[in-house]
Amino acid sequence: MIWINPDQRKLQRILWRENMDEPIKTFELSTVTYGTTSAPFLATHTLKQLALDEAGNFPLGSSVVMSDMYIDDVLTGAETLLEAKELKNQLINIFAKGGMVLHKWCGNNTELIEVSENYDFSDSSEIKVLGVYWNPKHDCFSFRVKIDLHELNTKRDVLSTIARIYDPLGLLGPVVAKAKIFLQKLWMLKIDWTDLLPDTINREWRQFVESLQVVNDININRCIVVEQPEVIELHGFSDASQSAYGAVVYCKSITSDGKMLVHLIASKSRVAPTKQTTIPRLELCAAVLLAKLVHRVKQALKLNVTNTFFFWSDSMIVLSWIRKESYQLKTFVANRIATIQEMTSSEQWRYVATEDNPADFVSRGMDSLKLKTCELWWNGPKFLMSNQYPQRQIPVAVIKDPGELKNCSDLSNFFLILLLTLL
Repeated sequence: MIWINPDQRKLQRILWRENMDEPIKTFELSTVTYGTTSAPFLATHTLKQLALDEAGNFPLGSSVVMSDMYIDDVLTGAETLLEAKELKNQLINIFAKGGMVLHKWCGNNTELIEVSENYDFSDSSEIKVLGVYWNPKHDCFSFRVKIDLHELNTKRDVLSTIARIYDPLGLLGPVVAKAKIFLQKLWMLKIDWTDLLPDTINREWRQFVESLQVVNDININRCIVVEQPEVIELHGFSDASQSAYGAVVYCKSITSDGKMLVHLIASKSRVAPTKQTTIPRLELCAAVLLAKLVHRVKQALKLNVTNTFFFWSDSMIVLSWIRKESYQLKTFVANRIATIQEMTSSEQWRYVATEDNPADFVSRGMDSLKLKTCELWWNGPKFLMSNQYPQRQIPVAVIKDPGELKNCSDLSNFFLILLLTLL
């Protein structure tokens, strides 16, 4: 519990009596009341203040409390067992200073969780971590999607099933993308929530739901880098179709003796707007999504990435736009190019052939059965396992394409306004 400063308790008063015959009594609440609007903020702020107060005594633990806590769960790790044990002890001591006891400990090393009987360490073979299942013994993530297969379905049934696919990292991105595309199709057909799906649509949905059960058999390794990596690279891919656009990010790590590992980190997808949009513009939206996703991944992982970021797209037009000044382009394109150029540099963007682009799966969708054995999705294109990446120059015809360029009069007006402003 969190105590309220005695000087402030008079501001938290309630009136109470056991029955109608008793006089009304006034009580002062001495702790933060669970359920009030401010309670979540106060609880989180209290933990952070505790971490700040104890940062000098427990630097490792303080850093974890500040950045690796979600509500009341601590989700963190360490490079070595020795460091993990020290981190565990610091966390126990920090929370003890605040009168709190950490419990339900779990780890992927039995030595790490050997401690006094006063602490509750989970011996479960599988635990739930923020909606995703983690098996400490095999150190892998898995999913548990409960499926209700109906003979006839409504739009409400479809949304209910889709909502059960909880995938915060986008590891099942192609499956989720296919579900999103299907749901948008129902909106386009103007099917009401309680209307039964047409026979052809219903058969398509039943096939998707039947294949969805395969999701429960997919296991994904938690560790995304090799031990003691010397080089770490982030590779992001983007793609778009008329139905959706998306992005996917991989981590490539290399040891000093040349051992490599490429691992899927995260993906993100969006359905295409119902208003007809050109493929190049959708590809541009995918590129923006990729730039933002890589930025968030970099912040979350805190890996010592050697400033090596690669952004891959199979759209020559988008790559040519990224190499232009944003003021030369029409507003829709210019705004998004400005965002990309703010977060990345044009030298980091490269062309990838469509058949080697794993983002193709999040732009078109894929059922669970195919996804389970899709090497391109889980491990990225084969060229990532080499030291030589494909290089392809953008054709001059694409660079000079006037499609999204402002006309001369627009540019003249722009420079005139700029000149007047300077004067």
